[in-house]
Amino acid sequence: MSKLPLKTSYPFTGHQPALTALERRTVPSRDDVIEFYRAHERMSWSLTELLDIPPSEIDVEALTEADVYVVESTMLVESNNPDYVANLLEYFAADQHACDFNMMWAVEEWKHYYALRDYLAKVRVALYESNGTNGDAEPTQLHLRDLVEAALSDQIDDVRANSAENWGIPLHYMPVQVVANTTLQEFVTAEFYRNHARQTGEPVLRKLEHLLAKDEARHEMFYEQKMRDVLDAQPELMPDAIAALKEFGMPGAYLVDRYDERRTAMENAAFPTVSAKRAAFVRLFAKLERMVGRDRAMEVLTEGNYLGDSDDSSRRKRPSQALISRLITAKIAG
Repeated sequence: MSKLPLKTSYPFTGHQPALTALERRTVPSRDDVIEFYRAHERMSWSLTELLDIPPSEIDVEALTEADVYVVESTMLVESNNPDYVANLLEYFAADQHACDFNMMWAVEEWKHYYALRDYLAKVRVALYESNGTNGDAEPTQLHLRDLVEAALSDQIDDVRANSAENWGIPLHYMPVQVVANTTLQEFVTAEFYRNHARQTGEPVLRKLEHLLAKDEARHEMFYEQKMRDVLDAQPELMPDAIAALKEFGMPGAYLVDRYDERRTAMENAAFPTVSAKRAAFVRLFAKLERMVGRDRAMEVLTEGNYLGDSDDSSRRKRPSQALISRLITAKIAG
């Protein structure tokens, strides 16, 4: 994997000064942290049960090439969890409750990475065996797994190297900007897992993605509540939240090779029809509307860089207000 180009463009917030640690605090809320932990205990799923599933129980015949490719793509993005956590803990160093939440969030995201990596390794071993040459020197399943794990480790090392160069929370971002963008990130991630689970024909992958989607949805709601708490206390910060949302991009754009190709594959796998893509866009708009209101949601999508994953030179065309209005109206009418 070649190094990705460094992306440092902040067209809507670049004028903001860097903040001190004390300025990077949200509104304290022990109750929110305890409530999240209650849900964590109630809804936590067993990683070891998934790790103990033998490769023979995975129906590789039901998998498409796209299924395998998007599992690899999501696993690579999830593998950067140590850097995500380190950045969040550094940013919120003076915010004890935010740090408390991020420790729980870290465990759940680590489970996502480990489960996806294990599933992908089992699939690659099974696919090799099903396509074997039946020669005298065929590797054992254990040796195959070692080879697959070594290849995955090389890919993850590249992601971590790219992260060190390209990814990080900008220190000029205000807390409301960080939690607004993270809310949207978790929403998009949950949307992908939820909808790809409905499309795949492989039962183990379907089960796994349903579990991941539920976790991501809880993360999304926690961050959205933090955003609301800040804006309730300081409503004058709404324009700043909008500015950051205009710069929103998914982390994969900064971390993995062939990201545009991977993003297209993921969109097509989770939303394979025009109507599915339209419905996904309407849900995205509804999420933004709930976060910041209808007019501001329209502003984010028509002026921001989300469709280009925070790349303001992207060739992806921004939707017009007229197009968004037609999509929403058509969905409501339908």
